[in-house]
Amino acid sequence: MKNYVSFLLVLLSITTQSQISGNRIYESNSTSHYGSSKNSFKNTISINDNLLTVSIKVLLNNKADSFTLVLGTNEEAETVSECNTILNKRINGFTHDLHNMNIKKEDIYVDFISQTKVYDYNIAATKANEYQKGYEIKKNIIISSKNLAEIERIITLASKYAIYDVIKVDYYNDDIMDIHSNLFEEAMKIAKHKKDLYIKTFKKKIIGTPNASEDFLIFFPQSQYKKYQAFESAEIETYYRNLSQNQNFIKKLARKNTTFFYDGIDTHDFDKVINMAKSEVGIQYALTLTVSYKIDTSL
Repeated sequence: MKNYVSFLLVLLSITTQSQISGNRIYESNSTSHYGSSKNSFKNTISINDNLLTVSIKVLLNNKADSFTLVLGTNEEAETVSECNTILNKRINGFTHDLHNMNIKKEDIYVDFISQTKVYDYNIAATKANEYQKGYEIKKNIIISSKNLAEIERIITLASKYAIYDVIKVDYYNDDIMDIHSNLFEEAMKIAKHKKDLYIKTFKKKIIGTPNASEDFLIFFPQSQYKKYQAFESAEIETYYRNLSQNQNFIKKLARKNTTFFYDGIDTHDFDKVINMAKSEVGIQYALTLTVSYKIDTSL
């Protein structure tokens, strides 16, 4: 009984730690990641007369092997031909400089997005007459790279050709199957440890072969960013000295800075986190493994 009580105390103990919250406490769109509460501890083991079930959660913070940058550009002109000529001149100059950065031709692709008419208004007296002003062509430039620092240099270079729209950066790993296999092996080691601990504690015996199910999820950086605004506003009270006078007041609001930050998967209820303190933003892999063992009821 003494060992059993000690075992339960270990299960129920939760480590407390101090925390610096920072300005993110102003965040209004806080949500739980991966179906878990930010401040909860989940029991991941159950046992009865017939079955021992253990659940294991393993998380990997992994550096990306390659990146795909998508830049958006556009041009307006009176004719389609003129519009396309000007835009292609900018794109060709940009891609030429990319080649000088040792970026291969096959790592650059220009995607034709749209060609639309552009309209404006002629305003005369009280009339506003709409007319076709010209055309706009939009194209995206897709660039692959294996160097994150190179991406920033590419974005800086793009501004030389009036290309400012950074649409997105996608992250990739080359060996997802190997990553899955490694996480599965880690989870099975933990499952065996939990199973052995419980069987020894409750003096049970396993029979037959176990059953298992798993959930393997990949979280890319673009879905893991949040935002907040941290400020305290003053209040304005207005009143009229002379109610017979029509006085109008205008309140002009100052611009408040919006902060965006990377907020990866919450690690509170994971059995193991690989590369816990990795500062570089990368790809997160989460594997949940549930294993059920049959218990010998004849004992």
